[in-house]
Amino acid sequence: MLVLRNARIIPELTEGYDSDRADIVIDNGIIQEIKAPKTVDAGEVLDMTDMTVIPGLIEAHLHLDLKGTNTFEENVQPDAYRSMTALKLAQDNLRQGYTTVRDVGDRNNIVIDIARAVREGAVVAPDILASGKIISPTEKGNDFFGTMYLEADSPEEFRKAIRKQYQRGADWIKIMGTGAIMNPGAEPGLPIITEEELKAACDMADFLKMPVSVHCHGTEGIKMCIRNGVRTIEHSTILDDECLRMYKASDQSFMMPTLSAPHSFLDWPEGMPKHYVEKSKKIVKVLDEGMREAYLQGIKMGWATDAGVYEGSHGNGIYEFRIRVNKLGMDPKDTLIQATKYNAEILMIDDQVGTIKAGKKANLAVFQGNPDEDIEKLNDVALVIKDGKKVLV
Repeated sequence: MLVLRNARIIPELTEGYDSDRADIVIDNGIIQEIKAPKTVDAGEVLDMTDMTVIPGLIEAHLHLDLKGTNTFEENVQPDAYRSMTALKLAQDNLRQGYTTVRDVGDRNNIVIDIARAVREGAVVAPDILASGKIISPTEKGNDFFGTMYLEADSPEEFRKAIRKQYQRGADWIKIMGTGAIMNPGAEPGLPIITEEELKAACDMADFLKMPVSVHCHGTEGIKMCIRNGVRTIEHSTILDDECLRMYKASDQSFMMPTLSAPHSFLDWPEGMPKHYVEKSKKIVKVLDEGMREAYLQGIKMGWATDAGVYEGSHGNGIYEFRIRVNKLGMDPKDTLIQATKYNAEILMIDDQVGTIKAGKKANLAVFQGNPDEDIEKLNDVALVIKDGKKVLV
């Protein structure tokens, strides 16, 4: 038994307990009890005075098969090597407090196998929700990422592709809905999938009980996704008033902003492909304005970084937090809620994680100080607990 004694907790991220101080009792990988502070002495007791305990952070959009280095060199690495580096990047995220990650696109479905190894206890890493290959219409620049895309060009081909990913063991379906910043020649705001194709894809995924995420920058693509019940709309970059109204009215579709990617291309343009930088210049202002407005309107949004698209991005979630807090004016506590409670609800894993509650998995992150008041405290990781076990940080 492990006891986190006299822990400072955040009431909005805790269920079944009313105070902001507690002893958290952990056993068999599960939170067993949340009791009054300084009342439990049995088992291994860790003094949490001056520390804040929160649910393990959830990174809802990353690419463990990308390191942010030369894409063409990454493309030709053998699967065994890429699997090992992807595992190492997953562990980098874990040491920073991310106990669950969702991988939304890799070459050759390798992350599906890493996720299986984690589930079976063969390796220590975050829990991984994996989509494997990205299903995409034939589009400019798809070959830039080698074997990451599974192309489909009709409703029937989309149905077949989704069955293939289901057969392969994917947890999620990932689809390209509009052009991408990183694919050469693609136009980020332009839809590349027809509504007929998207509806067929969503219907098949629903039949197989698989949630759908769609890469989507432009307004028309966003609206198409909401009309068809897409669960997570990745990036949601260019919002208009109708997009915001549709998001607010929906209980099925949620925006998953990833501000880190375009901001990083402008903050560190040296060595970046020229098209990354040029496209980002065109969309960052409207992206920031749309996210500010969505936040002010109280629209539930997820938290994600698109880690893997620039070097050093894995385990560097503080960059996304800083953008949301310092550039968009979000309250630090709200961003923590986005990265825990909201992400768990959006990803439909809130019966297991996302809040501190008796009966949920003991996936927790401990920080010196109060990160809900000063987001920089997320740099001061004191302890990470995954499945009830301490992780070296």
